[in-house]
Amino acid sequence: MYLKPDKGYVAKVRSAGFFTKGLVYVLIGTLTFLAAFNQGGDISSTDGAVKYLLTLPLGKFLGAVVALGLVAYSLWRFYQALFLPGTYIDDKSMKSGFKRFRFFYSGVFYGFIAYSFLKPLLRSFSNTTKGNSGENLEQKAALWELLSTDWGKLVIWIVAAVVAGQALWQFKIARDGKFMKKMDKYPDLKHEYTFIRRSGKFGYIARGVVFGIISFFLVKVILQHNASIYKGTEGALQYLLSFSYGSLLLGATALGLIGYGIFHIMVARHANLTTLQ
Repeated sequence: MYLKPDKGYVAKVRSAGFFTKGLVYVLIGTLTFLAAFNQGGDISSTDGAVKYLLTLPLGKFLGAVVALGLVAYSLWRFYQALFLPGTYIDDKSMKSGFKRFRFFYSGVFYGFIAYSFLKPLLRSFSNTTKGNSGENLEQKAALWELLSTDWGKLVIWIVAAVVAGQALWQFKIARDGKFMKKMDKYPDLKHEYTFIRRSGKFGYIARGVVFGIISFFLVKVILQHNASIYKGTEGALQYLLSFSYGSLLLGATALGLIGYGIFHIMVARHANLTTLQ
């Protein structure tokens, strides 16, 4: 028996989640692309996107709307973890167990990102002033704590390996292109199909680059016993500038992130064209 959550409220939650996730990536990619060629903007992660929204009229409200959309995406991921839509409900194989873990992890991850967009509005009610710098110091303190013990270093090695595996997985998805269904099933949507496919491939490559650099940072943290080396997504993008033609590399990666965002926006509209999970 298959479970197909393609109707009703579940489909609406899924579409809202994918659309919002796409908007966030388009915003991050656009700000980074402008910064790459000194045209304004800023090399950005989700924190940079939040800061940009706060410069706009009703910025806190917009951030809350984005947070709501990302909560929808998290709920969709938790739904997948529980019910594995598109597979046999009684499937208890190791592969299905891995899928459940991946969906659950993704739900938690985007839940935290949703909270980062909601925090400015919450702070306006609580009158707190703690900013991202304080949070960065806490992250560095946690890494320093892990570096102080052998088991902590092992944890960092494991995280670095997982992130590296995620990078390789992104490249594999881009190479295989199996995130799209066969075109012969949708002959009337050829142009949109091709656009979605190319945006997705370019986007997955860009994500693979970012994940790969983050993994490299984590390895350097261990080898040099220096938590300050870890810079996160923004640091990974800034690292591209250290190479020859760094602006072009950064610009291309930023365009890839924009493509990844457009891909998710199109998936929200044409869920039937993809196998994206």
